[in-house]
Formats: sequence, C-alpha cells, structure tokens
Amino acid sequence: MVIDEPLLHLASAAALGLLLGSAGLHKRRDPQGFALIFADYRAALGDLLPVRLASLLPGMELLAAAAVLASPWQSFAALPAVALLALYALVLAIVAWRGTPIADCGCHFGGRPQPPGRALVLRNLLLLLPALTLLVPMGDRALVWFDAITLAFVLAGSWVLYRLGHLLISNRVSLREL
Repeated sequence: MVIDEPLLHLASAAALGLLLGSAGLHKRRDPQGFALIFADYRAALGDLLPVRLASLLPGMELLAAAAVLASPWQSFAALPAVALLALYALVLAIVAWRGTPIADCGCHFGGRPQPPGRALVLRNLLLLLPALTLLVPMGDRALVWFDAITLAFVLAGSWVLYRLGHLLISNRVSLREL
C-alpha cells in the first residue's frame, strides 16, 4: 500500500515534527516544572513509570521530531513518534480512568493548567492518525510550487485547530470549577 499524495506525508511530518520538537524543547527549558508533573504521573500510576524516563523524554521527543521529518523517505522513521503518542495516550487514559487528581497534564505550552481526562486521550489518539500515515510509503507524485503554499496553509490551520482544542479543553475544566 502506498499513499499517492506526498503532500499528506509532508504535512503530517512537518506538523508532528513541530509538535514533538516544541514539546521536547519546552521540557528542556523547564526541567523542574516537568519533574514535578512527571512525579504526579508516577504517583498516580503507582510508580509504573521509571524515574529515569523523566530525563529521557525530552531527548526522545526531539529525536522523534527529527525522525518524522525523515519519514516521508524512510517510513519506519515514524515509529518513535507513534510509540510516544501511543504511550502518552495510554498514560492519560489510565490516569483518567482511575480518576486520579492531577492538576496539570504537562502537555500544553503555557496558559491554564489542564488535568488529564478523556478529551486529552482523544486528542492523542487523533494525533496518532497522521503519525500512522507516515508508516505507509509515500507516492512519487512530483511536487509543484502550489504544494508549498498548500503546505503552509495546512500547517497554519493545524496549529490553529490544535490551539483551539486546548482552549476548549481548558475552558471546560474552568467551567467545572465554577
């Protein structure tokens, strides 16, 4: 099976590369804040997460970001991103299912805290879709100049939808607190 539209691959790779890269950099910029959030997850999961994973996750996200950027030409390179997104969805699902009170999921870039819940699990499962498409080889349709413009609009639209999703999740949490 081959996905004959290379723009789908490029858009998925660029968007996931930006997301995972910025997440890794965010964790590197605030290691103390990330350590506190990771400790909450460890406590909520009964220490199922190894302590060492906290120091490895930022680097793993940065490597996964670089790998997805190579995935249109080497489809197996998307496997680290798929694994990370699946792990995050699983951890969020377990925490949400247990009803463990965690104040902040640690998966946003500022703004209001978002506790883990079903909405974030769904978000991560939706993020798996473009990552999974990267595992399918890219077709060989030649790219044209208009593809660059389309890619820019797809990335801008994806960023807006991602931020809107976070705003809606934050607002839902804020409304429950009232």
